[in-house]
Amino acid sequence: MRLPADYDWDVLDPRQVREMVPLAGDNVVSGVHFHFGGHANPQRTSQAYAWAAQDHGARILQHTVVTDIATIGGKVTGVETSQGMIGCDALVIAAGPQTGKLMAMLGIDLPMAAARAEMIVTEPLEMMPFTGVDGNGLYGRQTLRGNLAYGGGPHEWMGDVPFDHEPPRPSGSVTRNLAKRVAELLPKAAHARVIRSWAGVIENTPDGRPVIERLTSPENVTVATMSSVGFGLSPASGHAIRDLVMDGVCSFADLDKLKLSRFAGLRADWRDHLNWLPPKPVDAVVSTAVN
Repeated sequence: MRLPADYDWDVLDPRQVREMVPLAGDNVVSGVHFHFGGHANPQRTSQAYAWAAQDHGARILQHTVVTDIATIGGKVTGVETSQGMIGCDALVIAAGPQTGKLMAMLGIDLPMAAARAEMIVTEPLEMMPFTGVDGNGLYGRQTLRGNLAYGGGPHEWMGDVPFDHEPPRPSGSVTRNLAKRVAELLPKAAHARVIRSWAGVIENTPDGRPVIERLTSPENVTVATMSSVGFGLSPASGHAIRDLVMDGVCSFADLDKLKLSRFAGLRADWRDHLNWLPPKPVDAVVSTAVN
């Protein structure tokens, strides 16, 4: 495990892990305590971003479908929507799993696959001294009420994500997998009932990394697709997008490795190759009773 330089962290033995995380079991081998980082409620944070944008003059149009993107002379001049044409001097395409469809309106291929990611929440448990505990391929935390809230692959792969209506509801297969792995991570919480879950549709690029780039054609378009890591990177990515739109270059990081051109020559059947495909429908079973 590669640990970041210039940050405080400690390697813990099994006893220390169980002292800090009483819900852990005897299966603990070791742990790492990071003296940095944090967590936030994604719904409340997203709402706070929206309110802050409105405070700065932004206008948010919900339930508005994009139908076309108008270009003249190598620049985007407006976006055609279900509420009419919206003119623009600059365009940022950051539409999650629909980013690829919007890029296709400009004749640009952005390889991505949509998938449903889920979170589960258990009934409240006794509070642990440290509430942010990751492992077993999971990310999550214990809330202030004592609930365990956890998520983290595998994903339920999907096909097309429509503009004008919601995708189909989750199948439940990912939820069961999450509950099993939470019980493995925290065996002394294995008895806790799962009381709710939620799901979101996320985008995934073939290499799992974001695409953040200001295009050269059309020259006033910036694309940002976070490849399922958007919430944690949202402050930095928002700063980078601002720089690209206003200044043409990011002021604090080299984004060359995040350019779309890295997918040049990608095999056309990359989704089949990686098995990032929607589950096939189960054939109906017909039973016949004979008296």
